[in-house]
Amino acid sequence: MDRRTRCAQGSRRAPDLGRPLSPVIVPAVAFELDDQAAADRIFAEGRGWVYARYANPTVSGTERFLAELEGAEDAALFASGMSAISTVMLTLSGSGRRVAAQRELYGGTVDLVARVLPALGLEVERIPRDELAAIKPERLAGCDLLLVETPVNPTLRLVDLRSVATAARAAGVPLVVDGTFATPILQQPLEHGADLVVHSATKYLGGHGDVVGGAVAGCRATIERIRVQRRALGGVMGPFDAFLLHRGMRTLALRMEACSRTAAALARALADDPRVGRVNYPGLPSHPDAGVFARQMEAGGGMLSFTVAGGPQAAERFHDRLRLFARAGTLGGVESLVSLPARMSHRSLTEDERVRDGVTGDLVRLSVGLESADDLLADLEQALAASAGA
Repeated sequence: MDRRTRCAQGSRRAPDLGRPLSPVIVPAVAFELDDQAAADRIFAEGRGWVYARYANPTVSGTERFLAELEGAEDAALFASGMSAISTVMLTLSGSGRRVAAQRELYGGTVDLVARVLPALGLEVERIPRDELAAIKPERLAGCDLLLVETPVNPTLRLVDLRSVATAARAAGVPLVVDGTFATPILQQPLEHGADLVVHSATKYLGGHGDVVGGAVAGCRATIERIRVQRRALGGVMGPFDAFLLHRGMRTLALRMEACSRTAAALARALADDPRVGRVNYPGLPSHPDAGVFARQMEAGGGMLSFTVAGGPQAAERFHDRLRLFARAGTLGGVESLVSLPARMSHRSLTEDERVRDGVTGDLVRLSVGLESADDLLADLEQALAASAGA
């Protein structure tokens, strides 16, 4: 079934959710059981509901929906994207163990791998993105997992998943991919050899800026291990959030097609503008990872970034003068957003770390929404004029 059809259908055919066209919200904390034998059967089979921190009908339906979109056996939802990724890493590894992670990651994930996990006794090897394509299995030997992010926030560089997955598999190391920017509509990491794919569901999956959540999808046995850890850590998604996430995913394919089309038009215009330096957008022929893009992604997505000529002060003037792009520290909604990553998503990094990873003070990140491309282009033009002192 085409992913657009899957989005539109949602999980309404799931038998435990009945026949409504929209999922039923089940807010119950606990579920009444006929007898102890029923409880024993639920725990033994891992199917059914006893207590909301373990499982909930609304959440379970949305998990099945996401698993289908990812082409996965199963999926688990969390209270946030960081809850999802941290639970995955704590499930697959532990104190005294070693994990590998791409060096260039979302700022919150950098905090996790560079500060939190080492404090818990894990050794973390951070591997530069440009070394991943040619990485040897020997370098990964002894690691419990390899975490990568593609496209990378906010530089929009890509990781060649098939080549990395080949090395990881040879080393016997699970490959975990953060696919938040692309979503399962534009990129299917599991089809390219990844073992798990994680998302900040707050972003494109929810898509309307009204739900915080996280997700992980993969084989059923691993997801069940992650669920056990989720019960202990408590980062479960609630039923109302699961309902909103389900609603958002039903329009995911249409939203990704629309924002990709508009973002590509904006990227082309910015690339031709002398007031703009480097433009980072996977769909541009000039993108340094254009070959990976052609093999791995369906379209360029709604995220792009670029440097403003004139340096950080000019970038701030541009940022502050935009009228249609809302200034906000998130992405993936129906409205277009702008941020300065060095002072928002990657603020916790040192200046040297930011410069090393391309997150310079003159870098602007755009999350392109569903507005008219002409209107957004006009907004960029007037803000660039202001940045140049015109």
